[in-house]
Amino acid sequence: MSTSTKATLGRPRLFNEEAVLAELTALFWRQGYGRTSMAEIVAASGVHKPSLYSAFGTKEQLFATVLRRYLAERIAMFAALIDRAGPGIEGVHRFLEMFEADAVSERGRDGCLMVMASNELRGTLPGYEFSTDYRRQMREQIGALITQTLPAEQTDTEIAHARTDLLTTYLLGLQVIMRSGADADEIHQYLNAMHLTVDTW
Repeated sequence: MSTSTKATLGRPRLFNEEAVLAELTALFWRQGYGRTSMAEIVAASGVHKPSLYSAFGTKEQLFATVLRRYLAERIAMFAALIDRAGPGIEGVHRFLEMFEADAVSERGRDGCLMVMASNELRGTLPGYEFSTDYRRQMREQIGALITQTLPAEQTDTEIAHARTDLLTTYLLGLQVIMRSGADADEIHQYLNAMHLTVDTW
């Protein structure tokens, strides 16, 4: 847990950076980057502007920190789902079922902050190509899931890479649909299509 002491109005101020970043993640996730003002950031964090600048830099630098933190949590979630799903084609089905359970939850219906930010900012901030970073890390996780469905001699083949690309692209697109207000039935419809595709593997 990271705690920072910053000078505010001539007196030291103690605040928990992780708690502040959690609040600001929720704020940016609700409103997007462009629609979130520094006044709203100050109000949501409970930290004065000079202390925010001292700890996190500019608004762009702050948002980059928010995205890096969110991405680490997002990838850890995917890794946990894949571990729980287990091997084989049935493991892919279990992964998709668990993904659907998260997708239709209150949190999941907001989609993915990385995808939302990629759409708004074309995937880049000064010093951080966050969309490229997200796609790379997500593809690594999906690649691990696909690897579990194939014999060892087939894990580095064209079909393995194609299935990884297909499922990665599918999940990225589905998260846009989730963010756009799709209901549980529509989300299930699209996931069922992926289940049927996986059955052909």
